[in-house]
Amino acid sequence: MLQFSLNGEFIKEYKSIAEAIRETNKKNCSWMFETSAKINWLDLNGDIRMLPNHIQENLDRIKSTALVMDVETSAHWPDSGKEINIKTNFDDYVANARVKWVGAWSYKYNKYFEYNAFENPVEIVNLFQEHGVIIGFNSEEFDCPILVNNGFIEEKRRFLQVDCMQILGTSKQKNKQGYAFKNRAALMNYKLKRNSLKCVAETMKLDFQKGDIDYKIFAKDSWTEEETIEIKKYLKPDVMVPKQMFDRLWDYWLPFAELLDEKFIYDLSWIKNSIASLTYKAACKVMNVEPTYSDKTSSFEEMGGNVITPTHEELKGVWYVDFASLYPHIFAQFNLPAEIPFEEIGNGHKIWHGNSIFQVKGYYDISSWHPLSKYIYEKLKERIHLKKTDPKNPLVYTLKILLNGLYGVFRSMLFKEVHTQNCGWDCCWLGQQIQQFTIDMLDEFGFDTVYGDTDSCMIIARDEKNNNREYVTECLKQIVEIIQDNVPFPVDTFDINIEHYLEYIMWPFSDSEVVDEATRKKLKDGMIDGYTQIEEDKEKIIIETATNKVVKRGRSWVKERVGRKKNYLYIYKDKDELKTEIIGLPIKKDNATPLGLKIFNERLKPEILKNKQAKFTQKYIDNIIAEYLQKKEVIESLAIEYRVQKFDSYGSKSCIHAQISEGYFNGDEGVIRLIKNSKLGNAGKTSKYCTIKEAMDEKLTVDELDLEKVYNELGAFVLYEEALDKAK
Repeated sequence: MLQFSLNGEFIKEYKSIAEAIRETNKKNCSWMFETSAKINWLDLNGDIRMLPNHIQENLDRIKSTALVMDVETSAHWPDSGKEINIKTNFDDYVANARVKWVGAWSYKYNKYFEYNAFENPVEIVNLFQEHGVIIGFNSEEFDCPILVNNGFIEEKRRFLQVDCMQILGTSKQKNKQGYAFKNRAALMNYKLKRNSLKCVAETMKLDFQKGDIDYKIFAKDSWTEEETIEIKKYLKPDVMVPKQMFDRLWDYWLPFAELLDEKFIYDLSWIKNSIASLTYKAACKVMNVEPTYSDKTSSFEEMGGNVITPTHEELKGVWYVDFASLYPHIFAQFNLPAEIPFEEIGNGHKIWHGNSIFQVKGYYDISSWHPLSKYIYEKLKERIHLKKTDPKNPLVYTLKILLNGLYGVFRSMLFKEVHTQNCGWDCCWLGQQIQQFTIDMLDEFGFDTVYGDTDSCMIIARDEKNNNREYVTECLKQIVEIIQDNVPFPVDTFDINIEHYLEYIMWPFSDSEVVDEATRKKLKDGMIDGYTQIEEDKEKIIIETATNKVVKRGRSWVKERVGRKKNYLYIYKDKDELKTEIIGLPIKKDNATPLGLKIFNERLKPEILKNKQAKFTQKYIDNIIAEYLQKKEVIESLAIEYRVQKFDSYGSKSCIHAQISEGYFNGDEGVIRLIKNSKLGNAGKTSKYCTIKEAMDEKLTVDELDLEKVYNELGAFVLYEEALDKAK
């Protein structure tokens, strides 16, 4: 029998904390337990569902009308006859472009076509008339308007267009309507550095890759036999690359089709829409309403997940536990889609507005389970089942995207059919409360929380006898019971799992001001709530009232050594093999230097796994870097890729990207790899930026190279030496 304290009272008569809190809460809010019922659904039968035959047949018919195409063009100013620069005058280029060649793949004929636009205009027109779906890369804003302008497509003809660039491309780029690209490549685990056809094809490792050609060849209106061969060789990959992209999009996202109404299946929303719109349409199908949109925009709300600052730089024997699909479970168990406006309370509704453990801003109707809450639970159940029985089933990932996407949809005013005033806020707030409640209960069970993120905690046992999986599992089980006993609609899928037992974990620490920048700015203008000012030895001191912590002494803001959130490395055992996982550290970033990665993978990582320790002396790191810099090939690994826009697009002409545009692209856009140094380059002022060739030709020395980024990447692994730091 467990012994523990509850609200300061030592309790022995109950078998568990869960049982004690259940009984305590029954006295205070018995009505809730009378209306709550644990919901258990029958297990799935394990059969893999397919789309209904008539839908699959219609989709196959739609795909058979698809045409993947690419056009090769040139454009000249009407008055002067000079070539139009497509990069600086895109709209003018499209308006004046002439089609020279057309390449296409027809799903109808399962065949590739290529046409000289001067010799085969009728064939081109007929080919487009026979197809109803047009697929391309940047085709909506380039190929299709040009084909219309040149008379190959009727202006009034409406195709179902699939622009692979806008679908796969990163959301940093927007189309002419101002809508961000759909970022589907990232969701398919492809990390794009750029949205170009060449980069996307390389990242996706397609069978076909974009080739190179001197574009001046398309300024001609006739070509020699050799030139024709060169054009055809170049043109075919420009068609087959987007075809392979489309094939992957079709196969990867087809499982999402079953979540939508038929009309949204046939217009290929499951491929073309943003994930938010796609999720919204799925929700509207459940509610049997049309997905209408609002003109209102959501204001910023300071309510999100809670990240707990790490308490140690290094630890061993840490239990990493996380809440399974926390936000979807909150929506389902607390029935958040069923929020009732305050003025409508009554009218036979049974309202839930929090209890002794969980508080909320909104008022939620718990007379019945909202269809969306029930739907979320069913999809959670289905995903859990598939992960156990058929982990490679594409629906596993589909359902993950759906469930995670619903939170953003509920919180945005744009999606008017599902958005309510408080459900998004309450979801985050309840998440914080569930996390804090778990931390408090784990403290009762003998664990200290050393770190936490929105849906997870990292804990260590104060007593070695409790440092075992059985005890941790039992404690988590009891916490789950308490939580489920305090929600209106508990479900059997909610759980707190042991993600890993960490053999070792490390967080980087650094000296930071006690108060953040925003607070410092306010305090410069005078005292604000939560802070007081006193005078000590004729020196003004500002103190944080709640903690009695000094935050400013005289003119100096007080600093303390704190851990960096969402940045850590840990070691865990997987089937008796030690593995490392890195979260957020600079060495993990996409733009990490090849040298930093090389040193980490070749030298640091083996030592980390061997010794279960990831901190090294500064001298050790210095020696490794010096050793590597003795090799000539390392110079190339110092180069960083820069993607720059046109010089005129930068507000500050002195920023490094503007300087690179001017120095290396004559003010145009482009991509280049440069090495930061103190000696030479066409960009930079105090620090210079040069190409690899320039560095090699000038034989830059180690002292002339800028290694700040490398040291920043490896700095997380430097042992804190207090005496040395003080001396510096």
